[in-house]
Amino acid sequence: MNILFLTEKEAVPKIGGSFRITYTLAKGFEERGHNCFQLCGKDLFSYSTIEKCIVENHIDIIISNLVDKEYKFVVLPMVFEISRKTGSKVFACLHAMPGEELVGNTVRNSLYRIFRGEKTIENLKFLILGILPRKPLTLLFSNRLKKRYHILYDNSDKMVVLSDRFYDDIASLGKITIDNKFVVIHNALSFNCFLSEEKIPLKNKEVLILSRMDERSKRLSRALRIWKKVNEEGNHNDWRLTIIGDGRDLDYYKKIAKRLKLKNLSFEGRKENEISYYERSAIFMMTSAYEGWGITLTEAQQMGVVPIAFDSYSSLRDIIEDGKNGVTVKNNDFEEYAEKLLWLMDHEEARYKMAREAILSSRRFSLDVILDRWENTFAHAQGIS
Repeated sequence: MNILFLTEKEAVPKIGGSFRITYTLAKGFEERGHNCFQLCGKDLFSYSTIEKCIVENHIDIIISNLVDKEYKFVVLPMVFEISRKTGSKVFACLHAMPGEELVGNTVRNSLYRIFRGEKTIENLKFLILGILPRKPLTLLFSNRLKKRYHILYDNSDKMVVLSDRFYDDIASLGKITIDNKFVVIHNALSFNCFLSEEKIPLKNKEVLILSRMDERSKRLSRALRIWKKVNEEGNHNDWRLTIIGDGRDLDYYKKIAKRLKLKNLSFEGRKENEISYYERSAIFMMTSAYEGWGITLTEAQQMGVVPIAFDSYSSLRDIIEDGKNGVTVKNNDFEEYAEKLLWLMDHEEARYKMAREAILSSRRFSLDVILDRWENTFAHAQGIS
């Protein structure tokens, strides 16, 4: 089978997000004997280039992993029109949490970005979104929201979402009836290995954050304030917090850490060998405002790192079963988060048990399992029994 992926940039694992997902899937499909191709960047805005690629390579399946709305609104209608002539099947993937468009930013971070000269209009928009209540925003932007979801639904043979827990929001925001065009396919694990159970007790007393440095989505300022509570507690000076990643708000976070006088914390920047940090860490922190899936959570689980996360997006419950393979915290409850984090630090045997369960449960998202799901969906779309 010949499969074409559409992405804004070249799919490489080090970028993360949809690009890592695309790279992982393409590599897996090729190992199963499929031929994979990719179109990205400016090539996607040329009707003739897309048509030539699809025709010359006899493309059977087109997977759109486009995230940027400007790409989706221009590219998907062209791709779908061409596919009607070639017989290709189009799979449009929604990598986002429905409604994340309405999530705003904090006043402090928005003003910080504006004073730094970053995209004033964009940051003013996020500032306003962060102030206004959700319900009036939904009514105000109802037409725009409807178009965002219909561009995927109307220009695909299958609309792929990350969790069936998103269906209600898609139906509400997009004014779409959930039907057999929808299919749920989780994101596959990034690594092809699982930590052996005997290595769990050998982990360091280390808490890990691996994230893009972006306050609106990742809210790492909250993680830093939670770590301040750990510092103030005073009995965990043998534990340290390691933060991996880069992005627009890295300096912002460093300034917060300095102002709070945080101890036992290091910013490591972007790292190529992320797996080594997972292998040595005992606990994984996530404080995101929203995620489509939270792929770092499943990466942490497969390496026996017990995740703790705010219950801020519904697909989290597909990944973490609270108290069994990780810990969830009521969204925005800083006190509860700090208490549960400290509890994990103090209760070694319970943490080991959760780590073992995390490794086992993560196998649901192994690449082979996810590829099987994709191939079954391909067959169904093509009418093959």
